[in-house]
Amino acid sequence: MKYLLVLFLSLLPCASLTHAQAETSRRLTVAQARALVLAALTPQQRRLPKLGAESDDAPRSPSTFLYFTVVWEGTPTGSVVVGNYAVDPRTGDVFSSTIACHEEKNQQLRTLQARARATLHLAATDYRRLKTKGPLCE
Repeated sequence: MKYLLVLFLSLLPCASLTHAQAETSRRLTVAQARALVLAALTPQQRRLPKLGAESDDAPRSPSTFLYFTVVWEGTPTGSVVVGNYAVDPRTGDVFSSTIACHEEKNQQLRTLQARARATLHLAATDYRRLKTKGPLCE
């Protein structure tokens, strides 16, 4: 958890915005979204060897989400894929990108989301306006 917190905090300066920027440009970076995805994992998943979240750079038109596949070193007979996730870069919400309308939630993720929303200057009213049910619900 400390690693994810340090990673996220180190990325905060990258997300600082001037007041002149439009609301639509307030988005999390891919690195910040990746940190949220890793925070959404269970403690057991976070301990897997060589765990990482690979960004899916394939164009999805139109898409407001950033997509990640979480992988680990794996075993000769096992899968290397832990899961597939979608992050709303406007709100920091993390969803399963394979289970319809499933939003990931845990305490560590909520803590990072609160920090992310603060860097986005996202007030509670703005969050409620931007909130979606996920990429498979649209």
